[in-house]
Amino acid sequence: MDRVTSFFQGDLSRTSRILLVAVALALLPSIFLPVWRIGLIAPQYPGGLSLVIYPHTVGGDLSEVNILNHYIGMAEIEPDEFPEFMFIPFFILRFLGFAVLAALVGRLAIAAIGYIDFVVFGAVMLYDFKNWLYEFGHNLSPSAPIRMEPFTPNLLGTTEVANFTVTSYPSAGATLMFVAGALGPVILFLEWRRRRHAA
Repeated sequence: MDRVTSFFQGDLSRTSRILLVAVALALLPSIFLPVWRIGLIAPQYPGGLSLVIYPHTVGGDLSEVNILNHYIGMAEIEPDEFPEFMFIPFFILRFLGFAVLAALVGRLAIAAIGYIDFVVFGAVMLYDFKNWLYEFGHNLSPSAPIRMEPFTPNLLGTTEVANFTVTSYPSAGATLMFVAGALGPVILFLEWRRRRHAA
């Protein structure tokens, strides 16, 4: 236990601090870029429709999708009703702040706390998003013009819903966040190897 504590209390190498700057640079644009896309294709929409999810709102063909949702009894998607959009950008800024602070002071413990915070946040957001998909696909109005069985679109991949092919996949913002997250284990490995060689 003392060895673990000592390891995380150590200073970061110059390489690790540069990588933390790269983490911050990857996170910064992800505040503004779309993080997820949901595409819908059907015979009556050969060009397709899309929902574009940003850290702070939902864009794309939202009005057209809400009209379709009305016919099958699905609740209207109102970005203002999602409290998550109020705090997601601030969480991303917090992770960015941890990365910058760890790079400036060169402390592994700060980087580790920021990384754990980031991983927990990512897991909670993916679970939350999956729960959105379940709730919207299962809470269908019985008085809707078109009756259909409850459904849950895949979080990642393609789902057939009536005559629509629904495809869900990460976008640029999520890709940058994944890159930022992937650098965490790289930094940890570099620090472990450096200290092992020094010992």
